[in-house]
Amino acid sequence: MARVKSIMLANPPTLKKEASIAEAAKLLAQTQHGCIVITENSNPIGIVTELDFVRNVVSMNKNLKEKVNKIMSSPVTFMDPDMKLDEALKIIDTKKFRKYPVMDNGQLVGVVTKRDIVNAISDNLRFHRNVQNAVLVLFVLFEFFVFVLYKYLYQYLSKGV
Repeated sequence: MARVKSIMLANPPTLKKEASIAEAAKLLAQTQHGCIVITENSNPIGIVTELDFVRNVVSMNKNLKEKVNKIMSSPVTFMDPDMKLDEALKIIDTKKFRKYPVMDNGQLVGVVTKRDIVNAISDNLRFHRNVQNAVLVLFVLFEFFVFVLYKYLYQYLSKGV
């Protein structure tokens, strides 16, 4: 089965916890990741997503000069790049987050989303279903040969001997 590293988005954007909400908004608008990992001494301590902006900035009228750590989600649940996708799905089912930083030996190496994992598992299931269908077709053809053509083949071979 595929692993998290095969579907993660590498080099996620990061900000220090002292950065302002306005800085986070600008950086978020420039990225395709949909989130920013918040760090302290190069260690991830939180994550800010587009949903955090809607919940905290827009609906609660937070000041854009406030520190980004006021709206970040923390503590963060991390995933390992060598984690199998079914293991990652178990974490998603229990934690209910949409985006997860990926850590390898204490270093932030990427971000993986719930959608990425679900799509990858779905693609994997689709591939296996297609393989099963192909095997089924081959089996039916084999049965056709054995049960239908065998009779004629046997008659042909017995006449020639």
